[in-house]
Amino acid sequence: MARRPSPHAPSPNQPGFFDRPDTILEGAALSTAIREAVSDALAFAKAQGRDRFAVASDMSRLTGRDMTKNMLDRYAAPSADDWRFPLEALPALVKATGDTRLVTLIAEACGFKALPGEATAVAELVTLELQQRAISARIAAAKKNLPQQALDWAEREAEARGQ
Repeated sequence: MARRPSPHAPSPNQPGFFDRPDTILEGAALSTAIREAVSDALAFAKAQGRDRFAVASDMSRLTGRDMTKNMLDRYAAPSADDWRFPLEALPALVKATGDTRLVTLIAEACGFKALPGEATAVAELVTLELQQRAISARIAAAKKNLPQQALDWAEREAEARGQ
């Protein structure tokens, strides 16, 4: 059986961070995608040497609620329409499997992007640098369009204030 790709490895078909999804999943399509993401998370854990019993045990401990291997099987089964993965169990699934695809799916279904905590500082830095570039461009344009007499006045004012 072929190994599933890491949920963290970039794919050549993966859209850029600022790209919006072509379609936002809803209804039955979202339900199917959630089941597939749960199944993928369990397969990822298995590839790391963790079976569904271990995942269920960890999830029970993390949530304080009973979670069994059979429940995980039902949440991942395409034919189990009456079984829905509980949202409050999502953090436990991520911690127990190491797979974040379901978080990404839910965020995108709501029109958002999911970022790991470490990446938020980088995203903030990039945002600030983009803002700084925009401000620098505005300053350069304003200086270019400033009449000479206004520049002369600014120089006189700076000298008068000792700057």
